[in-house]
Amino acid sequence: MRGKRQECKHALGKLLVCAILLVVSLLGCQQGMATVPLETAPCAAAQLQVHVTGLAGPLARSEVATLYVGGGTWLYALDADSGFPRWCRVLQWRGPSQQNPLMGFGAIRHVGQELFAGIQYGYLLGLDAQNGAVRWGVEMEAGSEFWMEPAVDEGAGQVYGVGLSEVKALKLSDGQERWSYRLPQKRADRTTTLVHLAPVVGEKVVYVVGDDLGTVEGRASTVVALDVSTGKPRWTRSIPEGRAETYPLRVPQALLLGEGVLCLDVNDEIIGMRASDGRQLWQVNSSQWGDYQLIGVGQGRLYVAKEGKQEGKIQVSGLRLEDGQVSWSVELAGEFDRFAAPLQGLMEGQVLYLVDGQGGVEALDGQSGRVLWQRRVVEGSVGGLVPSRLVIGERDVYVMTMQRDEKDQFMLNVLDKYSGQAKWKVELPLPVVKGWILPVLAM
Repeated sequence: MRGKRQECKHALGKLLVCAILLVVSLLGCQQGMATVPLETAPCAAAQLQVHVTGLAGPLARSEVATLYVGGGTWLYALDADSGFPRWCRVLQWRGPSQQNPLMGFGAIRHVGQELFAGIQYGYLLGLDAQNGAVRWGVEMEAGSEFWMEPAVDEGAGQVYGVGLSEVKALKLSDGQERWSYRLPQKRADRTTTLVHLAPVVGEKVVYVVGDDLGTVEGRASTVVALDVSTGKPRWTRSIPEGRAETYPLRVPQALLLGEGVLCLDVNDEIIGMRASDGRQLWQVNSSQWGDYQLIGVGQGRLYVAKEGKQEGKIQVSGLRLEDGQVSWSVELAGEFDRFAAPLQGLMEGQVLYLVDGQGGVEALDGQSGRVLWQRRVVEGSVGGLVPSRLVIGERDVYVMTMQRDEKDQFMLNVLDKYSGQAKWKVELPLPVVKGWILPVLAM
């Protein structure tokens, strides 16, 4: 009997030790999670105000796909087939009220069971895609451009946070830092190179672009290819810009990667570089184009948009990735304003989808430029329309628009992917706040 009691005591002791170790482990995990003074709170009452028009049949819950839409500090998860709201959350400061008002979400990415969002004041958040709760957050350098769409590397299990002059690789699961890289200073005057674009993820490489804003003469842009595992540069390329005495000063505007070619827009020049080593393949002097914008890459081409020759027209051109030569050009009805309402483009398969500042959505054949279909999602718009990034689903095209007039409206527009036919709309009760509001959309 005494032996059995000793065995029981020994077993209970082991259980107690295991329990203590488990608690310590859990506490350690919680302490290890990156945290910021931000949280999301449910806004269940707002779900009842969602208004869907043009939908055939009753609303029904679907588990096929979820759309994440919002503006300001509000974020909705909607059924992608019906517009039925699954949840609604509002971003707010955690704990005591802060003096600084939040502008909220700038852009979000959906990967697996998580959402990754850039927030005002340089925060990068990881949210639970099932309910919108904040799982972790990291504060970057103050002043970082929160509207950049987070660059996610699923293969490496990392998301890249951007500060003023640095890039951090963070674990997708908990936001813990794996490595950081700070862009180099100029030796002569120790001017810091600033990050101006979101990182671009390639095959085991992440590309970062910086610019020496503090210099007047000899100003240059820097492209760095970083190893995703270590954060060490594989190659660095400095691109001279000459004297920066003209206004407005041009900083790097876009970096696109496709089929092994990096395409950089800087100082009225478009440069094609070999992604493996940074070697320049071609250069296009685009100063004669006037205002222009890189909008996509695919099908062996880089797509560029600019104001058309006629008023109310947009010219879209496809440049061959191999040599930068124009393969085709087409003019479309629409308004081009790179600053007030940038043209949004998305390449999927062989089709280039576009949305402009007048609410026009177009689908073009990427190889020939042939217009497949055109549709206006907002009738009678004469300016003030801010479109979201396009999202392409299995059967539909989604675009969120904000119309700034007497009554600000946030509208999710759903078009048939193959014909452009309008299918249904969702009006969301998003409150209007002061400042620049960007409609948020992701799937």
